[in-house]
Amino acid sequence: MTVEETIAGAVVAQLIPEIQRVVRAELTAQAASLRAHTTTEPELLTVRQYAERANLSQCTVRRHIADGSLPSTRIGASIRIPSSALRPADPSEIASMARAARSL
Repeated sequence: MTVEETIAGAVVAQLIPEIQRVVRAELTAQAASLRAHTTTEPELLTVRQYAERANLSQCTVRRHIADGSLPSTRIGASIRIPSSALRPADPSEIASMARAARSL
């Protein structure tokens, strides 16, 4: 083994951990970026999916779609609801619906 080969081997041995650290940091950054741009929730929900997540019956969801209070999109024969339509229940809205139901 020549002196040059020995020096080259020593330099490579010192650089490998640094190269691994840089590559690991870059991969971690790329993975974090992908996670930030990836959503596990679909953009459009079926009536069944929306009903389950909103704790409503499918009939109620369809009724809200029919009266226009719930946005929806028809794709062929199926109805899809944007996941952005899921919102937390408003206590005043629930109270007014309860009063209306009692008055029936």
